[in-house]
Amino acid sequence: MQKWMDLTINKNYVNGQITNDGTLVLIETELQELEYIQWPAPKRNWTIRIIKEDRDEAIELKNVPLLPSMVDFFSDGTILIVQSRCNGDGENLGRNARRYNPNGQLISAFTLGDGINDVQIDETDTIWVSYFDEGVFGDYTYGEPMGSDGLVAYSIEGQKLWGAGHYEIAECYALNVVHSKEVYFYYYDDFHLVQLNDQQEVARFLVEGDDTFQQFILDQQSLIVQVDSYTMMRYKIRNRTITPADNLYLIDEHGKRISGQVFMRGKYLYAFGKNGLYKKTFS
Repeated sequence: MQKWMDLTINKNYVNGQITNDGTLVLIETELQELEYIQWPAPKRNWTIRIIKEDRDEAIELKNVPLLPSMVDFFSDGTILIVQSRCNGDGENLGRNARRYNPNGQLISAFTLGDGINDVQIDETDTIWVSYFDEGVFGDYTYGEPMGSDGLVAYSIEGQKLWGAGHYEIAECYALNVVHSKEVYFYYYDDFHLVQLNDQQEVARFLVEGDDTFQQFILDQQSLIVQVDSYTMMRYKIRNRTITPADNLYLIDEHGKRISGQVFMRGKYLYAFGKNGLYKKTFS
């Protein structure tokens, strides 16, 4: 991989996301320790860092009553931050999603449910939310959990548009929203990777092996997968079956291994290295 730019993290890195146009967005904080299951969360300040071809800038969010573990942008430049955990359910469930303008002013707050694994926004401003098992099989005291479908599409205001309930998802392992006509998700316990077009299934693949996926990206007839924080693999795609092929290592232009944080979405892959940020665009 070629070094894309110098990058220095002056605060503590929390998490990051690639937006649908390839922008890298990071959550940073002055805090040393975070506990995402804490609810309600105390008000704290957060930095949203935006890294594009022509800019590296930051937006400060003040007195936020969330511990944001996910971030993405809508088409109008407004910011969505989400905490993966919140207490209660139904009408009593806490509002764990907040939308801000680029000046850091709150626009709206709404609920996306407990047990969130990933959040990605497509070019139509649809919010795609995947859930891990605690979000799917949550507390039924107040009604059916919002994440019971495993994967749900919401409007910009948090209204449910679509759910993947007919797949009987126990846990949605990984999600890749390229755009509204190309959404991929991998789920347990069928171990299928499904492609959607306008919320309709157009392809389904059986994934062989016993690995979970943290994130993945398609590369022609193969799938590049981050299995865990230390392991990346290449899977071969043939006849609607995805099979483990070999371990994969990210190497810089000098032949040295890149071992930092990795981000995948759409056709983009970013990786932190000791000397900066590396980027690869797949066809």
